[in-house]
Amino acid sequence: MRTMIAILLFSASIQAFAQAQVVADITATKQAANYQQQKAQIDKRAADIRQQNSAWDHQLKQEIDEVKSNQQALSARLASKRAQLTALNEQLVVLNQQKLQLTSSYQLAVDDMQLVQGAYQKALSSLSQQWLQSPTSLTEVQRGQSLAVAKASSGFPSLSQLNELISYAVDDMQMTAQVGRASTAISQADGSVSTQELRVFGGLMAVTDTDLPSFIAFTDKLPTAITPVDTDVSKQLRAWLDGQTQLLAMDLSQGRMLPSLAKKQSLVQWIKDGGEVLWPILILAALGLQIALWRAVVLLYWRPLAQLQDDDGAKVDLLTVKQQLQSVSRVPAAKVLASAIVEGSGVDAMDQRLKQLMLKQMAQFERGLGFIALLAAMAPMLGLLGTVSGMIETFQSLTEFGNSDPKLLSQGISKALITTQAGLLVALPLLLLHYPLKRRAQALSLNMEQQSALLLALNLEQGEGHGSK
Repeated sequence: MRTMIAILLFSASIQAFAQAQVVADITATKQAANYQQQKAQIDKRAADIRQQNSAWDHQLKQEIDEVKSNQQALSARLASKRAQLTALNEQLVVLNQQKLQLTSSYQLAVDDMQLVQGAYQKALSSLSQQWLQSPTSLTEVQRGQSLAVAKASSGFPSLSQLNELISYAVDDMQMTAQVGRASTAISQADGSVSTQELRVFGGLMAVTDTDLPSFIAFTDKLPTAITPVDTDVSKQLRAWLDGQTQLLAMDLSQGRMLPSLAKKQSLVQWIKDGGEVLWPILILAALGLQIALWRAVVLLYWRPLAQLQDDDGAKVDLLTVKQQLQSVSRVPAAKVLASAIVEGSGVDAMDQRLKQLMLKQMAQFERGLGFIALLAAMAPMLGLLGTVSGMIETFQSLTEFGNSDPKLLSQGISKALITTQAGLLVALPLLLLHYPLKRRAQALSLNMEQQSALLLALNLEQGEGHGSK
């Protein structure tokens, strides 16, 4: 049974194996057919790929050849462009140099034009100011309008403007040698305005054609007539205008000095301008002059002492000499010698007494002279102090407020110098008075010393105690 079962199982397994083998064969056949079909497709695809690769290789070669050809052309073109760039760079360097030169030349030309324009404007302003305040403005009235138009125009002056300015300058120089006539409104000293005939001496001055001519000062408003304080000047002008003399008084300052002819600075104004430092100087002057006059009167009142001994050398008694000295007046040395002669005194005692009395009398001779010298030295120092103080105030005013007018600065300096002028005016007379007074005092002192030495010699000749006999 078991064998049957085993046989049956074995038969079943063989049959199953056979069927499986058949199925496997069928499957293998199908796979082989598929493989052949796929292989054919693959071969076809590979042939196509090889054909494409061949076409691509051919195209790549053509492109490589074309790129190489283009590269050579580009290299040649690049070399050409580089050469052109190098040439352009060289041209650019040359052009830059030319540009720098042209820029420099242009700047120089602009600077020159600005310099010419500035010089023209400055000359125009200066000349217009000078001509408008010049006597020639009375005879050349059209200049004012022309100069106003030229000053109003901006930019570089034209050739016609320059020629016109030169023409005005030449005409002004030519008119300097001419005496013309003009009629214009003149402001008088009292403020009234009247039309008068004038004589115009070129660009130098203008005077009124009257019996006593007056100078004309040109201001911003109206010309002003200034009559000199000294009428001789006006008479001399009239004589020249009438042809009676060849000497002409001319105003070469173009009116700047005319106000000084119309008025003189008074002493009160001079003291007022000097300031507070001037008063101590004036006090020193008054005090010094009083002391000098007092000492001059005193020293001239005193006289030197005559010789105590005659020329023949005869001896003189001291008591007689004392009586003679006491009778002399206006001689201080006589009183000194008479006081030194004491009956019964010796030479040494007389010598000491003479020294004491002489020193006292010399102090009287020199009294006040040292104070005069001190005042003479102090006066200029005070004047210098006033000047320095005035200068400091003037420059402080300029620093605070500023001023472009040098006239006001010079006016302040001139006022500051008044104290120095006053100090010197005080010191010089005091020094001149001090020297002769000093010499007079020294002469009286020397005379007293000589006579005292002679008195001692007489005492020595007569011996000790000679005065008691």
